[in-house]
Amino acid sequence: MMRAFIGLTLILFVITGCQSNENIEEIANNHNDIQNLDGLNNFVENVKKQNQAKINYVQYGIEGQRGVKTLTFDGEKINVSHSVDGDFIEEYNCNDIVIKTEKDVNKYILSQCTGDFNGDFEFLTTPNNLK
Repeated sequence: MMRAFIGLTLILFVITGCQSNENIEEIANNHNDIQNLDGLNNFVENVKKQNQAKINYVQYGIEGQRGVKTLTFDGEKINVSHSVDGDFIEEYNCNDIVIKTEKDVNKYILSQCTGDFNGDFEFLTTPNNLK
């Protein structure tokens, strides 16, 4: 009886452990209508402070495609996984994310990336009066 209980408990643990209840903060860019830019700014701050963090950056294409870049900072590097409509596109790692202010815009730049993309990547450009 005790073995059956332990076995059932382990099975339930494995099943529930495989389901992701993770609520990842999401930033949406629907044709330059940016929602939750504060979430991206918080991610940048966490990277500066070397705190682990994770966000989804969602960008919609002209035909309604849903592109998602998941940025995961592990305390050392930023892993970027990119998919469109659920299909994997590419993955790369970056050493940093910085905000560069030029004239009337803020540029979010992923720097020193390697993997499916190499170099610096201008991730998002927004008017610097956007909150």
